[in-house]
Amino acid sequence: MVATLIQEASAELDGVQLEEVDISEHPEIAVTYGVMATPAIAVNGRLEFTGVPRADALRARLRAAAALPERG
Repeated sequence: MVATLIQEASAELDGVQLEEVDISEHPEIAVTYGVMATPAIAVNGRLEFTGVPRADALRARLRAAAALPERG
């Protein structure tokens, strides 16, 4: 569910790069971000969401990270 939500949100944003990481294969990344539960979403090197975020909250955060104006 989270992967689909991220793909849909990022499809609206040109130039946004996404990377999905399986922390069971890369536990050092979980340590780096302080991830204690999954799913977790980091944006620009900062843990922003734990659990499944609301679609509008994720879109707003990705827009802010991409320095794009909000759409109404």
